[in-house]
Amino acid sequence: MTDSIKPCVDLRPMPEDARREVEVHHARTQDKRDSYVGERYPKPINVISPLSGTGMELKTYWDDAKPRFVQSHIVAALNLPNALTGHNCEHGTSIFAAGEAGLELLKHRMVCDGVPGAAVDMLTTHHVSLHGATITYLLRCADEEQARANVLKMKVALRILGYKPTGSDSTNETFYVHRNGYVIAVYHKTDFSHCIFPNEELAETLKARARCIIRIEVYMQGHYLRERGWDALESWRNAYAEGRYEAIFNELVRGLFKLDVVLRHKAPRKEALKNLTTTERTIVQDYLAGTPVDALPAIKVGATADARSKIKSKWKKIIRDKLRIDITIPWEQHQKLHHADMERLVRYPGDYHPDAATVANCFCEETWPKLRARIKKLYREEVARQSAA
Repeated sequence: MTDSIKPCVDLRPMPEDARREVEVHHARTQDKRDSYVGERYPKPINVISPLSGTGMELKTYWDDAKPRFVQSHIVAALNLPNALTGHNCEHGTSIFAAGEAGLELLKHRMVCDGVPGAAVDMLTTHHVSLHGATITYLLRCADEEQARANVLKMKVALRILGYKPTGSDSTNETFYVHRNGYVIAVYHKTDFSHCIFPNEELAETLKARARCIIRIEVYMQGHYLRERGWDALESWRNAYAEGRYEAIFNELVRGLFKLDVVLRHKAPRKEALKNLTTTERTIVQDYLAGTPVDALPAIKVGATADARSKIKSKWKKIIRDKLRIDITIPWEQHQKLHHADMERLVRYPGDYHPDAATVANCFCEETWPKLRARIKKLYREEVARQSAA
């Protein structure tokens, strides 16, 4: 389920002379008189994946800004499905596998740049941390129209729940929800400009399937990973066994839709109202009649804004627990929420496994061992070529 990651590889286990062979691009800001001001800063290095021919971006950092600085870390921006297979139409597997793949690609890059293989061999997954990672949950739909409609329903539901999803100019329905430390993106893929396919027939098959899949991408920023203790790549080695991917989905995705209680879209029956206290019944009846929550008599009695806020929170919880109604959402909008539909749609899908038609050309649990062997083979061949030179 992993799409893009930002692995940071610590180069310091390697000898200093080997670290100096690591490719590094840097620059300094200049003023209008072309005089250098400020310290050096790293510039991106654009390279090509040896497996797929797609692009990757690297930045090399160093220990200090002295004239004889020594390279210390590489941070890469990688879309692993693209880097390994040329596309991300369908993919599965884990952040740990993606991080391991990223490390192997960077090791191959280093030996191509002249870093001795014996030094590069010192680097393991224990030397990789994450400056960002995206978990992509894939939800299959019957066809492209259903995928588009469901994405739109999800966007409408979030607006009703009080969020402000943002969109972008695209060929499909796409929206983003920015939260503290992470971003959720929801769409179905229709832009394949960054993909490279081995042949036209497979391209059409993969594109057609991708258009029918809702992609829910959870991008976790570096500080969010660090706060959770998830920034070390090794912390993801047993993440599936720990149930971490499902826990993240339930907390960050289902939690966004507030699915701990499925809200109703039909008015409660009279029998249900009989079980309420007189005050509760009055609140609900006035609310259903269209009275704004802040204008409800039971809430207006608060002497201060803070007091009214606390009263509102109290009645919101009581009525939500008893009737599955959120009185802070106007009833006219509440009826359009169709929360039960969201509850059925937004469920943890588990790891994605492509079927026989496309699995051989996807980055997933089934193909990862072969892909890993291919990267390692390329690495060994480059080390041998270097030694023979």
